[in-house]
Amino acid sequence: MADFFRNLILFFNGIARYEREGEPCKLAPVDFFVSTVDPLKEPPLITANTVLSILAADYPVDRVSCYVSDDGASMLTFDSMTETSEFARKWVPFCKKYSIEPRAPDYYFSQKIDYLKDKVQPTFVKERRAMKVSMRVRFVGLMWLVV
Repeated sequence: MADFFRNLILFFNGIARYEREGEPCKLAPVDFFVSTVDPLKEPPLITANTVLSILAADYPVDRVSCYVSDDGASMLTFDSMTETSEFARKWVPFCKKYSIEPRAPDYYFSQKIDYLKDKVQPTFVKERRAMKVSMRVRFVGLMWLVV
């Protein structure tokens, strides 16, 4: 399921680059439906990363909607999506500002890349550290389900 969304987002990233500045956006609105059932079989951290990568796609923010359907009506999923929506308020602008790839925070922060080697802006370093701490604080309860 994650590969499907990753490919779909890559497709939309390619489309968004054809938008012209100063002209009204002609791109179609896109709705994503993410469905989940059992948080023990489908960890909420994975669902959270899927939702965050959809919201942070290189596509006009006012043209993307993401809906999560939880057929199991799990409070754990509900709580994790609440945390995800709060984290998205910081994560999405961060991704767009610095062209972050991959846009799923768990995957981004687990990469072993020296992000300082290209002499990046000091503001990026501060914001990246703050984002990593915020992610760990918000999702620490969800991470045990992945193991």
